[in-house]
Amino acid sequence: MKPRLLADENTSRRLVAACRQIDSGFPLVHISDWRAGAYLSVKDPALLMTLRESKLILVGFDRASIPMHAGELTREGLGHAGVILFRRSVSAIAYGRQARLLVDLWREAEDWDWADRIEYLPRP
Repeated sequence: MKPRLLADENTSRRLVAACRQIDSGFPLVHISDWRAGAYLSVKDPALLMTLRESKLILVGFDRASIPMHAGELTREGLGHAGVILFRRSVSAIAYGRQARLLVDLWREAEDWDWADRIEYLPRP
C-alpha cells in the first residue's frame, strides 16, 4: 500500500487502525510513522509544502490554522496536495466514526484532483 493520506499529529494512530479494519489496504499513514516522525511539530506551511512534494493529502482536526495556511499557499501559487478536516461535530476520540467517514469519502473521491482542495467531514 502506497500512502496517499497522512494523519496529522492531532489525530490518533487509532484512526489508522480503524480505517484498516474497514479496508486492510487503506492508504493512510500517521505522521509519527512517516519518515521516522521527522515532521512531527513542523509548522503548518512547511508541512503542507512537503506533503505537496510527496503528493500526500493531510487528514486532521486543525480547522483553525490549516485552512488559512493552505489558502495562503494556493494564493501564492505554491499550492498544496489537499486537506481533509473533521468538523467539530466529530469527536477526536470517535475513531470508528472518523474511520467510516474517511473511508467512505476516499471510496468516492480517490480519483479526484486533490490539488488545493479542502474537504470537511462529515460532508453536507
